[in-house]
Amino acid sequence: MQRYKNILLLTSRTGGGHVSLAEALQDLLIEDALVSGGENEQKVTLPTVTIVDPQPSFFQWHYRMVSRYALWLWAAEFQFFDAPARALVAHQVFAAVFRRQLTLLLDTVQPDLIISTYPFLTYEVLRVVEKHSSTVPLVSLFSDANGVHAAWLSERGAAATLASTRETYKQALCAGFAPERLHLVGWPVRAQFARAFDMNKEQRDELLAQLHLVSDRFTIFLQGGSEGAAHVERTIEHIQAVNDRTGRVQVILATGTNRVLYERYKDTRNLAVLPYTKEIAPYMAAADVIMGKAGPNMLFESLMLGKPFIATSYIPGQEHANLTFIRRYGLGWIALQQHEQQALLTALVHYPEQLHTMSASINAYRSWNVEGTKRIVPLVHALSADLC
Repeated sequence: MQRYKNILLLTSRTGGGHVSLAEALQDLLIEDALVSGGENEQKVTLPTVTIVDPQPSFFQWHYRMVSRYALWLWAAEFQFFDAPARALVAHQVFAAVFRRQLTLLLDTVQPDLIISTYPFLTYEVLRVVEKHSSTVPLVSLFSDANGVHAAWLSERGAAATLASTRETYKQALCAGFAPERLHLVGWPVRAQFARAFDMNKEQRDELLAQLHLVSDRFTIFLQGGSEGAAHVERTIEHIQAVNDRTGRVQVILATGTNRVLYERYKDTRNLAVLPYTKEIAPYMAAADVIMGKAGPNMLFESLMLGKPFIATSYIPGQEHANLTFIRRYGLGWIALQQHEQQALLTALVHYPEQLHTMSASINAYRSWNVEGTKRIVPLVHALSADLC
């Protein structure tokens, strides 16, 4: 099977989820090249995979501001454009705004294949490709878990559309996507999470010791969120209240690039502050549970580590449906209020067998997802044969 050598991955830095999906696809494509090379690894020609957010910096700034200070505004924008006619208008506006940058990008990279993990880089890209009279195929990967935003459904001209869950696959079929170009796959997760899944007790204890934590305490990995959308301050207070009563809880707090959050908690007892790191999976694997905002990427990363997820908040509109997804497949718990978080954590500390009960449903979905992601790269490379 012919394999693409020059691949452009388009994403958005409005939050970390779209970027993580792009990086996960990059890992899959490179791993496929290495595996196909067999024992002649030194002779393998790896594909050139370029990850780019071509949007003006204003879009990331806007997301950062509204996610920290005006989530209601982000929710209103998300819901307003979650309608076919308004989504199409937004696409047309963005196509005009992004046209020059996308044209320059395609001329510079000259990709054999384009993959997008962001809905407003689908219609926009295809308009530029059409203007160039190019045959370079576009692959879209849905970045929604329990319901597809209208911005994804407004553009059905991609050579292939990858639905990462059964829910989004069914919705896209009902919306009129051509079955032969719509594919049910799994949710791709970066390769580091597969490696961290095999962490043993000795490795875990060593990592916790490096963080000045101990191995016999109930350990929570808490997603702080570099953009501030998680609003973890109250969650930390609730966790500390549980620890005051039980004396058996400790936290790994991931602050990302949020220096304010880092400085605020760096000297807190039984709490290790973790600044931005590319290799985040081992720290999550060292925890008993993952807590944080109900973003789908963090949820699936927890899933691939075999860890229960506790949803403590969500972006209104955009992430509310993920709560239903968690409940449907038994991937963790929903604890949005103070009393819910404290009651749940207290129960898990005193009755850790609840974690083992939850692991059966987690591992069942994990197995399905692993098999689904194996279909992604063959589907992508099959496009090269279709174009010949």
